[in-house]
Amino acid sequence: MQAISKFENELAVLIGAPTDLRPFVCDGSPLTCDVFIVGFNPATTMSADFWQFWRPGVGFDKVAWFEAYKKDRQLKPLKPGKTRRNAVSPSRRVIEMILEGASPYRCLETNIYSASTVQAADLATQQRITAPFDFLLANIKPRVIVAHGVEAVEHIRKMNVDAKVIPVSHFSRGWSHESAFKLGLKVREEVETLSRPNP
Repeated sequence: MQAISKFENELAVLIGAPTDLRPFVCDGSPLTCDVFIVGFNPATTMSADFWQFWRPGVGFDKVAWFEAYKKDRQLKPLKPGKTRRNAVSPSRRVIEMILEGASPYRCLETNIYSASTVQAADLATQQRITAPFDFLLANIKPRVIVAHGVEAVEHIRKMNVDAKVIPVSHFSRGWSHESAFKLGLKVREEVETLSRPNP
């Protein structure tokens, strides 16, 4: 309880409250996540403040967040020439399948940069701040990191982390239901291997 309260206070100082940043998504306490799933930056901009989904002493309420996420996507105007929008983004669909494959191990979904933009190229220089990600890495110390996309992979490689890093292509395209689930199984296998005591 004390650890998560300290984490909450330090994160609030770092990102502000309220905030339009989205430092991470997880189900419950971020402190018990063995795995990080790391991208470049969040692609779906949301109207809700990150802290609306934080439960003091408990952690992040992903169920409430996911409902707000889907509602925001539904209400956004369509791009010219588009007649429909999927309930979730391609990346979100892949992440959910990875989580299923990796279960029972818990994953924290995060990004190098916490500011959301529709396109990565739209991320302004002043938004390219890695402090929230660096804070998560230092305080949670994941065993396994799945880095998706060139930018995320390169950033993680420069950091010289202790975790087992699995570099993969960006989740926005080219991933089937089966390949995403298999990646989740690989993540689970890696955590299990790292959890075994040395002979």
